[in-house]
Amino acid sequence: MKYEKLFEPGKIGRVELRNRVVMTAMGTHMGDWNGSTNDGQIRFYEERAKGGCGLIIPEFTSVDGESGHCDMIQLGLYDKRHIKSFELICEAVHCHGAKIFAQLHHGGREAPPACNGGKQAMAPSVELNSVVGRETILPREMTVEDIDRLVGLYIQAGLNAQLAGADGVEIHGAHGYLLQQFLSPYTNKRTDEYGGSVENRCRFMVRILKGIRDAAGPAFVVGARINGNDFVEGGNDQEACVEIAKYLEPYVDYFNVSCGVYASASTMIEPYYYPESWRTEFIKAIKDNVKVPIIAVNSIKHPQAAEQQLQDGVSDFVGMARMHIADPDIVKKTRAGREDLIRKCLGCMNCNKSIVAGQNLHCALNPVAGRELRFGDDMLIKNGGGRKVAVIGGGPAGMQAALLMKKRGFEPVIFEKSDALGGSTILASKAPCKQLAQEFVDTQIAEMEEYGVEVRLNTAATVDNVRALEPYCVVVACGGEQIVPQIPGIDGENVYYIDDVLLGKVKFSGKKIAVIGGGHVGLEAAHFLCADNRVTVVEMQKEVGTSIYRTARFKLLALLEESGVELLTEHAIAGVEDGQAVLKKMDTGETVHLPAEVVVMALGNRPDRTYEDELRAAFEHVVIIGDAAKAGTIADATRTAYESCFYL
Repeated sequence: MKYEKLFEPGKIGRVELRNRVVMTAMGTHMGDWNGSTNDGQIRFYEERAKGGCGLIIPEFTSVDGESGHCDMIQLGLYDKRHIKSFELICEAVHCHGAKIFAQLHHGGREAPPACNGGKQAMAPSVELNSVVGRETILPREMTVEDIDRLVGLYIQAGLNAQLAGADGVEIHGAHGYLLQQFLSPYTNKRTDEYGGSVENRCRFMVRILKGIRDAAGPAFVVGARINGNDFVEGGNDQEACVEIAKYLEPYVDYFNVSCGVYASASTMIEPYYYPESWRTEFIKAIKDNVKVPIIAVNSIKHPQAAEQQLQDGVSDFVGMARMHIADPDIVKKTRAGREDLIRKCLGCMNCNKSIVAGQNLHCALNPVAGRELRFGDDMLIKNGGGRKVAVIGGGPAGMQAALLMKKRGFEPVIFEKSDALGGSTILASKAPCKQLAQEFVDTQIAEMEEYGVEVRLNTAATVDNVRALEPYCVVVACGGEQIVPQIPGIDGENVYYIDDVLLGKVKFSGKKIAVIGGGHVGLEAAHFLCADNRVTVVEMQKEVGTSIYRTARFKLLALLEESGVELLTEHAIAGVEDGQAVLKKMDTGETVHLPAEVVVMALGNRPDRTYEDELRAAFEHVVIIGDAAKAGTIADATRTAYESCFYL
């Protein structure tokens, strides 16, 4: 077998798993307001179990009805009514051969009062930087009575999980939440029996682990999620995390190793700037020092990397959270030898961004995720009857629309004016660390071939050749056009555009370059150019990269700073001259000159409404999706394809 280790049965405690793939916990914001589940959330987890993974650990589940919630909508096991609720998830998972552990959680200082009835958060100690990134009142220091109460609540939640039919529980002692706050000297400044030494800092967690084990019995799995590195000054480094694992080992059936706290958030849920398998060193450090099985999250995107992690003895099980959001059938496709059809998580952070914003779960590559009861394949209206659909543009939006219409029984034809499918995603994939964007294009192309979608390359979609199809409808996904400012010197020989740079049409070395536009595209162009040139990014707003999700933005800005890229904000391009860019200060209107041998325009795209109007005049059913409707991201492209074409 190609993936011998990956599909090898495994065992955690007394629970046998059909393979070594684990869907680890990540919030979905899909349940009910009172901590109970609902049909949509049940279906979400059922689809992942159906996809073939061995174990599912649903999102963090609250143990206390009065404190510790980190999301407005968060699963709970603190009340008897949650037994029936969680049982429905367990049944859905078990029906398809997977096992399920409940992850028990309390946010501690990271639990916003807004999510907890306005109540002040609790923490091991009170610190000035107590709640990272949130404006709220400081937490109060927990008393021993608080600790005693929560030990009881964790134990009761564990028993509720057992009654619900879960195969085990995972105590969340990572990511800067309450128990990790006790484990780390970064947040634990106590001088009593719960602070100071490793033994004391572990005491709270040990009491919980022992309490659940004693109450639930030996057949029920009790594990812990821990950090392999806090990645914060004053916290637990790799060596300290190994010592904690060794101390906790007698009380657990397994460890689930992750890393990071809110102060080092980009290491906790990493954006695409982190390479696959980047956590290997500190995972293996724990693996080499304990005998219980290790589940590990390691930014795994490919089955080959998962297999290698197991072959190298880095971990016993491979954890994948976002990969199961992007493609619930990753295991099924891998087993069938169809790795080419796997939608591999981009690390774009769209899922995390949606949850933090209080929305339902969103995935850039999988618009069905979190909406299985609306957009699932079994919900499709298959009324195509072989009728033709013209899809104008072969980027992510066009290919997603074509695939959807094909599943509905239509016969889509993609008109792509260039010689390749992919659209602007090909451009995006050329930026540093963005190669997974090209892999998404490759996957969509494989889908077009698998489903037999007709593609006409090097074919511009005119009204006449579209009319020749006699289409039921026309889906316009032709993207947008670059914004070109009407300024003196815009046609100069030293002016270039994003496609010139990222597609390698021109190359520069040792040049002073001004990148005009500090949005996502402009910053990535600067990142692309900065290795061999002196780059200045010019942005008219007060800040750059405001549309980029915070963890990705902070990491990108750090990389640019390390590379010497200068950021010039509150300046607008006013003209281009030989050897310099003419800028206007936004506050005073004063004109200034920036030395620049090369000027790169990165001002974004806008839809071409002229073409849209022409098509609407010629055809009865016309829908506009992706950048053709509004400049956006891959997430916008795939989502608008579903929203506009699902009921056509």
